[in-house]
Formats: sequence, structure tokens, C-alpha cells
Amino acid sequence: MTRILSVSDLNKSFAGQDVVRSVSFDVDESTSLGIVGESGSGKTTLVRCILRAIDPDSGTVRYNSRDGWRELDGLTARELLPLRREIQMIFQDPFASLNPRMTVQAILEEPLIVHDLGDKAWRRQRVLDMLRKVQLDPGAASRFPHAFSGGQRQRIGIARALILEPRLVVCDESVSALDVSVQAQILDLLARLQSEFGLTYLFVAHDLRVVREFCDHILVMYAGSIVEQGPVDEIFTNPRHDYTRLLLSAIPSPDPDEKLEPLDRAALNLSVDL
Repeated sequence: MTRILSVSDLNKSFAGQDVVRSVSFDVDESTSLGIVGESGSGKTTLVRCILRAIDPDSGTVRYNSRDGWRELDGLTARELLPLRREIQMIFQDPFASLNPRMTVQAILEEPLIVHDLGDKAWRRQRVLDMLRKVQLDPGAASRFPHAFSGGQRQRIGIARALILEPRLVVCDESVSALDVSVQAQILDLLARLQSEFGLTYLFVAHDLRVVREFCDHILVMYAGSIVEQGPVDEIFTNPRHDYTRLLLSAIPSPDPDEKLEPLDRAALNLSVDL
């Protein structure tokens, strides 16, 4: 398979505290990598460093763009702009991430205007086509975000992320704010869009059930470091690190009569000095 992203020895600290420590991994094109760990494990900081929303302290992020490999960490804001079309993000909160004063048409058209794509008529048609892709009625274009349910707003967020035809999409807890039934619908939509457009996903999540259903590979983070990574089935059936076993033990069973018995953290060999 063709590699699309390579992260090597990435580090980031805030106020002298290491948040991301010596993180290295690779991602193949048209696959989904789940990045899991509890709050504070460094997941979101890691993907924000990859996106250059924040600058890493050290390390290398290499992205295989349509024009070849580029080192993202060394690019200026102007040099990054063309690559923003290829790397997009779907946010956690489907309401806070949408401007309540803009119509859906304006929200989805904005990235096209920023990148100076097409004329007004072309952009309007592009918005309508994208709404159909995420299974929303084109009539939604004239409405404001408050008029939609949480699941519908997330579809708008997905449409905004995909309207520039990206290759790499970061999903930062993108279904965690949704009801379980709506989660399933959004995951099905993301999977269909991946198949149609050959998308690659970095899927940040804390719900391992969702990750097992959706992702091909898993990267487990603890205290800013990767403690385990590998194919989904391998991690779930044969976890090697105590922290991975701790996370897996907390997954509730679909059988309501089966007692949830998470492992005792204090009894495990977990140290922040990795």
C-alpha cells in the first residue's frame, strides 16, 4: 500500500510538561488509524501538531501530497495553504464548530472562496452536490445551523471538510457528542465516503467499541507516548501493554447480565516515566 503520512519522533510540551513524547508512526493511504487513550493522553495535541494548528517542539511530519512528499513541520503558513485542501478536520462538537450567523451555503462555500475556486454559480452547485453526498436535502443550504439536529449538523461539518476534496481527514472525537443510533449513521456515512473518495482517516476517539468497528489500525497513547500500535484485531485479541488491557477491560458488554469488571489501575504496572 502507498504510505500517505509519516510521523517521526514528534515532541510537544506546554509550560515545561511533556504532552507528546517521541511519537512515531506511519499511515497507509485509504485506511483508518484509530488514536485512543483517556483524556490528557496527548491525542488531540498530537493531531493538532500534525495539522500544524500548533507547532511541535521537535520531530518530523512528512505528508505524501499529490505533488510528492512534503515535510509539514518546516513549511511557512503560505507554503501550507495549498496543502490545507488535502488535509481537513471534522470537529467534535457539531454545533460549536459551525458559525450560527452563517447559512449552510455560506459555511460550505467559505473554503472554496478562501482557496479561490470557481465562480459563484459553480460554488453554489458544488455546495448542493456536497449536501447530497452527506445525505442532506439541498434545501438545507438556505438554513442556519440551529435548525438542524446534532447528527445533521455533523453531516454539515463532514460536507465542509470534504468540499475541497481532501485526501487525509482528521476526525477528532467526531461522533462522541452524538447519540448511539446517530453515531452508527455517521460512521456508516464516513465509511461510504471513504470507499467513494479513497479517504484516509486519523480517527481520534476514547470509545474503543467505535474504533474496533471503524478502524483498520490502532495507536494507543498513554501520558503522551505510544504504548502500543497495530492492526485492530491484533490489539483487541492480544493486547501486550497493561494500559491497553486497562482500556479494553472497561468496554461494557452488549449482554446486560454480564458484569463490568474493569482492571484495577493501581494493580497494574503503569508509570508516566516511559
